[in-house]
Amino acid sequence: MRRILRAALLTTTLTAAAVVVVAAPATAAEPHINLTPSFIAYTDATTPTTTTFYPDGDLPVGTNTFIDQKVHKTRVYFGFDIYSVQRARLKSAHLVLIDRSSDCTKPKSLYAQPTNEFTATNTWQKPPKAAGSAVKPVFAGSGCYLQATFDLTTGLNKALAVKSARLWVEVAVPDGNESKPAFGQWLAQNDFDLQVELTNKPPNKPVKTRYDGDVPCSAGPKYANENFSAYADVTDPDTNPGDSLRSDMEFWPVANPAAKTAVQTSYSSGGDGIFGVGTIPAGTLPEGAYAWHARTFDQRAYSPWSDDCAFVVDRTAPNVPAVSSVEFPENPPAPTGGPALEGTFVVGPNGSTDVVGYRYGGRFGLTYVAAKADGTATFKYRPFGVGPQTLTVIAYDRAGNSAEKQYQMNVRDVSISAWSVAQAPDPASSGIIVTMHFTSQAGSGLTKVRYSADGEVRTATFGADGIVDAPLPALRPGQHELTWTGLDDSGTEYYTVTSYFYALDDPSVDSDGVYPIDGSGGGIGQAGVFTVVPFNANGAQSVEYFTTQDSEHVLVPLDADGKGRIHWTPTQTGWTYFWVGIHYADGTTSWYHNFSVTVN
Repeated sequence: MRRILRAALLTTTLTAAAVVVVAAPATAAEPHINLTPSFIAYTDATTPTTTTFYPDGDLPVGTNTFIDQKVHKTRVYFGFDIYSVQRARLKSAHLVLIDRSSDCTKPKSLYAQPTNEFTATNTWQKPPKAAGSAVKPVFAGSGCYLQATFDLTTGLNKALAVKSARLWVEVAVPDGNESKPAFGQWLAQNDFDLQVELTNKPPNKPVKTRYDGDVPCSAGPKYANENFSAYADVTDPDTNPGDSLRSDMEFWPVANPAAKTAVQTSYSSGGDGIFGVGTIPAGTLPEGAYAWHARTFDQRAYSPWSDDCAFVVDRTAPNVPAVSSVEFPENPPAPTGGPALEGTFVVGPNGSTDVVGYRYGGRFGLTYVAAKADGTATFKYRPFGVGPQTLTVIAYDRAGNSAEKQYQMNVRDVSISAWSVAQAPDPASSGIIVTMHFTSQAGSGLTKVRYSADGEVRTATFGADGIVDAPLPALRPGQHELTWTGLDDSGTEYYTVTSYFYALDDPSVDSDGVYPIDGSGGGIGQAGVFTVVPFNANGAQSVEYFTTQDSEHVLVPLDADGKGRIHWTPTQTGWTYFWVGIHYADGTTSWYHNFSVTVN
């Protein structure tokens, strides 16, 4: 950091702001503290009662004629704020300037000397008193521009001892040469530094070495295909100012400790202080045992290495887990349990030694359960359906490797489904014999079904496949209620269900082709014949029909062959809808059959 200083001729109060630069990390250690002057002035023998404060540009020292073509003899004064320097840690202090000679052929001649405070009343005529011995510089470089370094350690130590807020320094040409223009000097603008070096202690040995998630080194974690971050807390006994610290990390295979690899690091901080962070590329390392450690560098000295931290790269999957359940055994010969039953499942590592947990579940997601010390775990699970069901169980080892088990269950189902599969005429009446198809889960333990329709109760026995077709008593056409219950060999009842169905005895109808059913043909005045066959011929007497062309209900007696024939002659073109039923001797009428024709 540099500040541009303005020239002014002042004889009143002095004000200035201190600028402190603390060195950033570098390959070669910079000074602990680098101070730039908070006060600059020079006095001139040509104007012995005034002082130039905060001048612009390079500073003239000794005799020069370049200011206004007049001979000037000047001395420069600096003030450095030293409140940031601990006297107890002071090792050295050097004033460093860039010096340019008026006559590059002449040797350099300068000194720097601590003084008392430079006040508004100080001038060439009234200089501040000396506060220490004059110090000659060490020059470096060649030509007109040289670096001049003055050892002001003693002067700074004295200023600190008396608790001075500033170190005041006079820079001038020694008396023997001060009046000689050949020895006139120019100090490069804003290139004046007081470089303070402090005593240094090595950083402390890093502690609390750990892994992602604050996992301690003692856990000896395992990794498969992912990199991980390593952490080490760093501290330094040197304070005020604290050193710029750097954390170094390296890892190696345990089998070959000489094959160490350095890790790029950074710094962060938390509740317990500052720590170094490094990424170890475990995801790309060969399988095996590894270790890492860390140390701290303060730009001057290294700490001891931390204790070693072990880790393992493991990409070998664990064995497929063992799974068992009393309520839901695997691949049972007959269904077990039930859809409302929650089973207890025991899972084990099946010979693997580092399983830490399992995930289990079905089509609605997986749940994690941690393994016990022996690698086993127990959980409760309720299947989501009946019949063949799959439970997924995944075992995870410490490195995150996994193995999956598809556990096959057969969940018992004691429900029965029923539907009509056949409807036939009753040979003893005009009723309808409906055959119901009852189906249950094979092996569920249900052996019979008890059922009733319109009050009469019957029982049918399931086959080995859990299926039976059973007839109902003769029914009239229309809607009926069916109730059924499953039974096992002991007579225990399971689930009573009530449903509804229709018994239908509508006749079949054929066309002679003049007016195809659901088609078009014929024409106005052209006769066509529809042949009607009763669903149940027992007691059938006549055919009843009506149409959208003529809503009058017409009765047609059955012919000797038991069929009725409708002779129909349309009176208008277009679409016509028919309803056709059978009248029986007992006064009942069948369910109506309906169809349409289109008259051309």
